[in-house]
Formats: sequence, C-alpha cells, structure tokens
Amino acid sequence: MRTVMAEDRCSRCGQEGEDSFHVFYLCPTAKEIWSHLNFSWIFNNSHMDTWSWLTWVFSQGTNEQCRSFCCELWLIWTNRNKLLYENISNTSWDISKQIQSYIL
Repeated sequence: MRTVMAEDRCSRCGQEGEDSFHVFYLCPTAKEIWSHLNFSWIFNNSHMDTWSWLTWVFSQGTNEQCRSFCCELWLIWTNRNKLLYENISNTSWDISKQIQSYIL
C-alpha cells in the first residue's frame, strides 16, 4: 500500500513545508520550470491553495494549454518523487526538456 509522506521541508529547495501547492507553485524550481515552458502566466493571480490555483489555471487556459499543464504537473511530481525516493536530482532545465519531449 502506498502512502504520502509528510515532509517538513521541500526535498528540492529545502524551504517551507512541502505540500502540493509548494511543489507546483511556490518552489523556486517549479517557478523556473514554468518560466522555461512559457507558462509564467499561471502566476498572474495570487492564490492561497492548490485547488483555487488549479481552478483558475483551467478557467484561463486554452484546451492546448490545459493539456500541457497536466503533463507539466505530472512530470514535476514525478521528478519530485525521483529525488525523494531514488535520490535522482534533475535541474529545472532537465525537467523542462523532459516535459517538452512528452508534449511534442
């Protein structure tokens, strides 16, 4: 049975309590990834939690942007797990390239 581990600190940046909002929105590495992928517009509105942010992104994005966004979320989370469980660390550029290869 799989469980979600509660970490005190982000496995990537060492800041703040690590929750999904931090992993996808607040973490400096995530911000770099979104910037590399020309998704900086997802920061145009201030959000307090994951749900309000996701709802806003899906209401603002085109169908194509929303599909890409889902892939990006998945690979950010996958790379977070690789770091946490396998000690495999990829840079924001590496993760961005992985995402682009999936999308293209």
